Amino acid sequence: MRKQSTKAVRFKDVAEAYLADRVVSSVYQQNVRRLAKAGGVVSADSVNAYIKARMAVVSGITVRSERTILLSLWRYAYEKRMVAEWPRGVMRIKAKKPPTRAWTIEQVRTLLDKAGEYRGHWMRSGANIGDWLVAWILLGYESGSRHGDIWRFSAENLDGDVLRWTQSKTGDPLHKVLTPACVAACLRMLEQSPDGRIVGWACKPRQAWRWWRQLCVAAGLPGTSKWLRRSGATHIELRSPGKASLHLGHRTATLAAQAYIDWGQIREHAPQTPSLVEVQ
Repeated sequence: MRKQSTKAVRFKDVAEAYLADRVVSSVYQQNVRRLAKAGGVVSADSVNAYIKARMAVVSGITVRSERTILLSLWRYAYEKRMVAEWPRGVMRIKAKKPPTRAWTIEQVRTLLDKAGEYRGHWMRSGANIGDWLVAWILLGYESGSRHGDIWRFSAENLDGDVLRWTQSKTGDPLHKVLTPACVAACLRMLEQSPDGRIVGWACKPRQAWRWWRQLCVAAGLPGTSKWLRRSGATHIELRSPGKASLHLGHRTATLAAQAYIDWGQIREHAPQTPSLVEVQ
C-alpha cells in the first residue's frame, strides 16, 4: 500500500532529486529549476493557477511546454513516493501555432544593410553596435542555431571558416561552414571581446531585444531574431530540398517542414495540387 505524504511537497524540492537522476543540458536544468520555483506545491490547483497566469502573458505553445515539465516532475515525485497522488485534474492546453513566416533573402540583406548603419554607435560594454548586429545576423542565419547557443559562441567554436559546437538543447554536435563575410564579422567582434565570446558579451538579453526591435522598425520589417533560424532553414530548403532538418540539427526529419520552413517562398518544392481549371 502506498505510504501517504504527511506534508505538502513543493516542486522545487522534487526538481533537485529529479535532476540528480538525469544527465541533461544546463539550459534544461535552468528551465526545470525556474518552473519548479514558480510551480509551488505539487497539486492540480497549483499547476492550474500557474497555467492560467502564464496564458495571460505568453503563447499557448510556451505554456504547453512548461506544463509538460511540471507534470514530469509530478510523475517523478509519485514514482519516488514523495507524493501520494498520480497527476490528474490538470487543465489541457490547445495551442494554435500560426503559419510559419520567414524573411526573404532580400529582406535579410536589408537587415544587414541597416545594421551596418549603426557602426558609428557604441555600447557601454565597448561593443560597436553595427559590428555586433551584423555578426549576430550572419551567425544566426548561417549557423541555424538557437539564441542561447549564439550567445555562448566563442573563439573556441571557430576553426578557420568552420563553426563547431554542441547544441545546448539536444546535446548533439553540429558544424557549419561559414561564409567569408560571417568569419570576418566574428573576428571583428572577437577583437573587441573581453572574454572570448563573439556576440554574447556585448549586452544583456533584454537590451539585445530592444536593439533588435529597433533594427526591425528601421528596416521596415516584421519579425524577431528567431526569424533568422527559420529564414536560414527556408533558404537552405530552397537551394537544397530536404536539407533543412540537417541544417537545424533536428532529430525529427519532419519538424523543419512543419514548423520552420516558409513554404510560400519555395513554390517549386511546396506540396501543391494540380490545376483543375485552365486560365485563359
